[in-house]
Amino acid sequence: PLVFSPLVFWSLCCLAVFLVYAPGWKGPFVFDDQLNILENPNVPIHALTEQEIIRSALSNESGPFKRIIPALSFGLNYYFADGFKSIHFKLFNIAVHCINSGLVFWLLTLLWPSIANTPWAKQSRLSNPRMVFAVSGTLIWALHAFLLTSVLYVVQRMTSMASMFMLMGSCLYLVGRLNLADKPLHGVWLMGLGLIGGTILGAACKENAILLPVYIGALELTLLSQLASTKATRQKIRWFFIFFLGLPLLVGLVYWFQHPNFIIGGYAGRPFTFLERVLTEPRVLWFYLSMIIVPNIQTMGLFHDDFPLSSNLFSIWTTLPSIMGIIVLLVLSIIWRKRFPVFAFAVLWFLVGHSLESSVFPLEIIHEHRNYLPALGPLLGLTYLLLFALPSKMPNGLRISLIAIIVFCLGFNTFNRAQYWRSESALIESLAMNHPDSPSSQYLRGEILRKREKDFEASYAYYLRAAELSPEEAGFLISLSMVTPDTFTQHENTIASLQLAKPDYIADIIRQKPMGAWGIRALDVAIKCVMAGNERCLSKADDVASWLQALIDKSKGKSAHRYYSLVHLFAIRMKQNRFVDALSTANTGLRLNPRNPRFGLMQAHALIGLKRLDESENLLNDIQQSPAGRVRKYAQRIAQLQQAIQLIRNQQPIPAIN
Repeated sequence: PLVFSPLVFWSLCCLAVFLVYAPGWKGPFVFDDQLNILENPNVPIHALTEQEIIRSALSNESGPFKRIIPALSFGLNYYFADGFKSIHFKLFNIAVHCINSGLVFWLLTLLWPSIANTPWAKQSRLSNPRMVFAVSGTLIWALHAFLLTSVLYVVQRMTSMASMFMLMGSCLYLVGRLNLADKPLHGVWLMGLGLIGGTILGAACKENAILLPVYIGALELTLLSQLASTKATRQKIRWFFIFFLGLPLLVGLVYWFQHPNFIIGGYAGRPFTFLERVLTEPRVLWFYLSMIIVPNIQTMGLFHDDFPLSSNLFSIWTTLPSIMGIIVLLVLSIIWRKRFPVFAFAVLWFLVGHSLESSVFPLEIIHEHRNYLPALGPLLGLTYLLLFALPSKMPNGLRISLIAIIVFCLGFNTFNRAQYWRSESALIESLAMNHPDSPSSQYLRGEILRKREKDFEASYAYYLRAAELSPEEAGFLISLSMVTPDTFTQHENTIASLQLAKPDYIADIIRQKPMGAWGIRALDVAIKCVMAGNERCLSKADDVASWLQALIDKSKGKSAHRYYSLVHLFAIRMKQNRFVDALSTANTGLRLNPRNPRFGLMQAHALIGLKRLDESENLLNDIQQSPAGRVRKYAQRIAQLQQAIQLIRNQQPIPAIN
């Protein structure tokens, strides 16, 4: 029938996907989109020249492979949209999700010969069980609300594009695998092409694509073991995986043992320890599974920093049961891989998908987008149960109706969640309401009230809540301090919460604790407010300066943070006409970075403010005669400062110098 044509189904599936995500088409860029896309000067492509294309492809600094394919796609979106217009970026993401839905459909049809050999599937009375299974599984996956952040969160295109190439690789592998007995050379060639091509192209989008050989290994261990095969075929497969899976794993383990700080060292900049992460992640995995099986959009969110950490086996009572539960699932999936291959596949596919991002590596504790591909395992298992495990006497119409109702409910759930993503205010308000104990969500609600609605008093309550929930996060403390009225200082010794807004306390936190993205973001907002001349912010200029100085003095601070702080501290001191302090900052910068001409130019600028014109002129001449003087931006700056010196000597007014 026409309705079961793969092309017709895929078209209808894409239509359904675009409709359920329609409320979020014009939604905002959020959080990591700012740093990776909007504020990244190398992303935009203004002309389709080789130089601009290469620059855009290499614009992302994440990971060893720079995620060049999604990075280039951001630049091309900018070029064809003539700017950062979110609807073009969002529609591209949705299109990728549609492609992935088609690939999932192809994957499920290729897996059917294995599934058809299971006892429950053999008893099916459906006229076309292969197509019904593939259609049902694809729709349940494509319309699931838990995958939304991989679709409407623009920067998570990295995840969906990596999954796209991994799905392509898996499908090509399966085509080769199914032809291995009849056409051995052709089969092995397709298997290798799928595995190698999918891994390489996927890793060019996101590093977790290196798991593709392990994903396919899980397939071989479970579903593909149901296929009839000769001894020669099994031997080919064994050697194939020794080469493509065994050897890379061995190399990875050797590297790990030779470089133990490769993992442990990354925890220095995290607010949790290695032990806390390892003990917490099993609970996170069960949370993921609960959202996959029974999705609740009010529990879902962009941030889950309200998820409590397990400091030991008994600090949270679910810690030990969660660990034991994951171990039991893993053991049963291996023991029952022949008897219950669909169950074994569902478990192993899910666990393999989380073996990097939800294990020992020092990443954030929890993110929903990590489930984009791993969720396919449990959802395939759920589809199998709904279609084949229910009583065989159930009428086919009732069985299909049940699937249709579930698909409709999933789509409606996703449509409702997409409503949150229609605007930045709606998204952040939903986060703050649904996650009252999430410091990030409370902080962002304060940001919206302060920046968009200019309601400093209302923002204070949200900033305070964020600071109380995370009293060692510098970003929350800085924002709180910036909106705290000066009249509150007289109550600092009587109201404990006001201690969180004290500049000295914040400076100590900056010196002692890791400085994360929230801290730099809050500092940046505070600096811009001071430099804009806002009266409320100018009264706190010395506080901002003290925080920048703390970041400069930080014993194990990042060099990029130190450079950032020196440049902006100098700017604030010049804004205050405190030229001696500005000169001292420039001297510090030159001492730490003697080869950076920018600090020499800062010295010359401060000397002009102090009316030490001859010294400034001599310094500018020295820089002009150095190699830096031939660099356009430095030459322009030198000319600007030299002009200012001449105007002062002629007793003429000078324009403001940035």
